[in-house]
Amino acid sequence: MKQKTILQLWGAAGGGKSGTICILREELITRYINTAHTYTLPLPNGEIDDVLTCLGFTVGIESMGDYLWAGGLHDRLNDYILRHNCDLIICASRVRNDVSRHIEFLAHTHNYRLLKVTNYRSTEPPFVQNDLNQASAIHLADLVNQILTGLI
Repeated sequence: MKQKTILQLWGAAGGGKSGTICILREELITRYINTAHTYTLPLPNGEIDDVLTCLGFTVGIESMGDYLWAGGLHDRLNDYILRHNCDLIICASRVRNDVSRHIEFLAHTHNYRLLKVTNYRSTEPPFVQNDLNQASAIHLADLVNQILTGLI
């Protein structure tokens, strides 16, 4: 890994960010922790916050990104750096909100690279958001691998 990194999945409300991160977590478990792990879509509803070890690196995963002070998100984002010493943090935020500003503050204050990405989304049929979320998660898992192995 070249430098500690925050991978910020950002976009408008209701755009599938949390769903994409939840699927990405499952993909990382399958790739790095338990190759026999399987999952089916749709995943259960709900936000996740987790810390995984992937290729010997500590990866924090947070799907909540709507409100910085709701449900302890502010403290969890800080903990990924200060308590868990995460090498990579994967988190969600809306485009311009207090969560996005806090993520930028953490990146600059603690010398993390900040990479902002979006997931695939469409409001037009025949696309199914879960299918787009899964495709996004698989592509983001490839990106995570490139970050962890030092290619990016």
